[in-house]
Amino acid sequence: MRGLAALGVLVLHVAFSAGQMRWNEAPGMEETGNGIFSVLFNQLQVSLPIFFTLSGMLLYRPFALAAIADTPTPRVKPYLWRRALRCLPAYWALIAVVLIVLNRDNIHGFWDVLRPVLLLQIYQENAWVLGGEQTWSLSTEIAFYFALPVIAWILHRIARGAATPAARVRRILISLSTVIPVSVAWTAWTHSSAFGPWPIEGNWPLGWIDFIATGMMLATLSAGAQVSWDAVPGVYRAADRRQIACWIGALAAYLLACVSPFGDPGSANSPGLAQSVAEHVLYLTFGLLAVTPLTLPEQRSRFIAAVVTNRPMLFLGRISYGLYLWHIAIIYFWDGDLFRAGNFWVLLAVTLAGSIVCATISYYLIESPAMKLRERLGKAPKQFSVVTLLPETPATPPAEPSTPVPATR
Repeated sequence: MRGLAALGVLVLHVAFSAGQMRWNEAPGMEETGNGIFSVLFNQLQVSLPIFFTLSGMLLYRPFALAAIADTPTPRVKPYLWRRALRCLPAYWALIAVVLIVLNRDNIHGFWDVLRPVLLLQIYQENAWVLGGEQTWSLSTEIAFYFALPVIAWILHRIARGAATPAARVRRILISLSTVIPVSVAWTAWTHSSAFGPWPIEGNWPLGWIDFIATGMMLATLSAGAQVSWDAVPGVYRAADRRQIACWIGALAAYLLACVSPFGDPGSANSPGLAQSVAEHVLYLTFGLLAVTPLTLPEQRSRFIAAVVTNRPMLFLGRISYGLYLWHIAIIYFWDGDLFRAGNFWVLLAVTLAGSIVCATISYYLIESPAMKLRERLGKAPKQFSVVTLLPETPATPPAEPSTPVPATR
């Protein structure tokens, strides 16, 4: 799924750079777009929330299982080391290259170098690094990584007072759901008339935390379903029987975003308040429905399995972080600018091929060796030290609640 999301983000940015989307915010650089393709390409923005939703689901699941089934809670220090070694070395490699190659004229002091190294560029106006503009989302995710142990501890205390797995699941879900209106309200506020186009505050964690919370809710449902199928709400159990319907619903959310009922379809201009809120809700719906089938404890739909487990997609998923990191830099290296970067199909081929090469090098020479360092540094064991999955999931939902038997994976 990460591979699909990375491809979507890459095509989105290539389409923008090649003038496929209508845009007139910068005088003298107006683009008329490319008809229906302008609409379809512009709403590939639905790809980005997938990363947030997956992060919330994958990282919170061991914590959720601990809260629901009383399995050991993940230790904070190894968790943070794993996150740091997974994310930072490859990111720092990108930043080193683009600072030297693309940003030499923009460096006027030590802070101009230290700020992107520390992923603080989203908290200061006009602090973007050429070739790394998309890394604002990584800054937001890193903030979540640091906050997750605290959030998980609070949710654990909230859930602990309940006597049954079902009650614990409900308490966690209700607590996480309170984040959604806060995030939507933040999005509405930052897109009000008091702010200019594309306000920097719109990239801050509060505007995206509900996508992560949605992933955490899916982690809670997935963990609860493994403890006892009766511990999760009926709508989640129904999704197990209608996995394709979830993806059809995600497609419907994407198409509705393309129609943009409160905005200007196909326009890459900064959205107004009504459009930003509508798109936010639709992107949230898309992420929820797209990821839900991947969290279910039962057998995958044949179609979904074919899409996400074929060899090319597994490979793209493995190198997806590098695809995300390098594709904007590749556009700069090819054309020298992010705007009006030439023919769409040529730019797409160059960007995709170049990104795959850079991402593959990044994975095998930086990311994979860095992840192996966690054990050599004595900071995190190679094997998981907590329960991530219960031993087995029955082929069909159990008629009676099952008793969880903890096992270390």
